[in-house]
Amino acid sequence: MQEQTPHAETTFALDRVTFRVPGRTLLHPLSLTFPTGKVTGLIGHNGSGKSTLLKMLGRHQPPSAGEVLLDGQPLESWGSKAFARKVAYLPQQLPPAEGMTVRELVAIGRYPWHGALGRFGAADRESRRGDCAGGAEAARSSSGGQPLRR
Repeated sequence: MQEQTPHAETTFALDRVTFRVPGRTLLHPLSLTFPTGKVTGLIGHNGSGKSTLLKMLGRHQPPSAGEVLLDGQPLESWGSKAFARKVAYLPQQLPPAEGMTVRELVAIGRYPWHGALGRFGAADRESRRGDCAGGAEAARSSSGGQPLRR
């Protein structure tokens, strides 16, 4: 766990966040910051609260107690569009998406910038050499066993 730093230097900050379900506490009071521009790994055994924490950061699950901040503002104060432009969340288990490619799934993630009738344009398709090992194959397949078509 890292020391608390000023909010300007963090993306997410958790202040005494707890998550409970009837009869069980999944996350005990947790205070944690995620520094801007750094990669943070979550490591723990099954049932330790990693997925629950990610769901809280993505606004898919509210904490039972405590506060989650994004750029110094409570998550609930962010509008949907502004939050979607700042945070992307892709769960390991996706709802059935018969016939959807990874490229089409990524295009859905561009919705906050293009709107419901927007197009996935040339700038969105642009890729730089070396950004992705495997190139075109990586754009058609996925990890985690999701049944997306090629």
